Amino acid sequence: MTAVMALALLISKILDKARELSAKFFEKEMVQPITEPSENITTKIIPQTDRLPKQEHSFLKESAVDLSTQQRELQPKTQTTEQETQKIPPKPVMSAEAAAYPKLLKIYKKLNRQNGIIFDAERERNELELERDSLKGLAKLTKKGEMQSRIDRKNEEIDLLKVGLSEIVKRYGFQTVHDFYKVFATAKTANADYQVKADKWEEKYGKKVQKREESIYRQL
Repeated sequence: MTAVMALALLISKILDKARELSAKFFEKEMVQPITEPSENITTKIIPQTDRLPKQEHSFLKESAVDLSTQQRELQPKTQTTEQETQKIPPKPVMSAEAAAYPKLLKIYKKLNRQNGIIFDAERERNELELERDSLKGLAKLTKKGEMQSRIDRKNEEIDLLKVGLSEIVKRYGFQTVHDFYKVFATAKTANADYQVKADKWEEKYGKKVQKREESIYRQL
């Protein structure tokens, strides 16, 4: 129910009450016998229907003042609510960099897995080198060649794994891993900035806030 309809209903109720009071007053005053001493004639006084009792005039006057005051109080609130609704800024728009972040994140995770494999291979190679360098005496003469072969194979494996890093990013249109990391960092920052702005907008102007304000407005 709008504020105007509420006022109209209130005015209607007040007028009905006034008519009811007026009717009761007229019923009491309709017939009043008056006896004149000289002629013993009883006459009927017919009240003038075009005049209202003073009490009713006062009641209607006070009611009109109350309605006028309520209308003035409701009108600014309605105007304020409409102005606030019109001043809601547009929701932040996600940039192209921010929108690309989820896809780039998947590539980033693939690179991390590949880097993890490379790290393990390099650790194994380092252990082989330590073992080779710790050989002494006859073992150094007989096992050094074998240990070196294992180290060489591990280095070849590491080189292939590193090539795999480049192949991963090239499948997604990047020339080098460095180029990918540069784009990924930009997208990550843009996405974080967008999320902060979007969260603030939702907190201040989101659907929940608008519904709450509309509910308060309907209760006025």
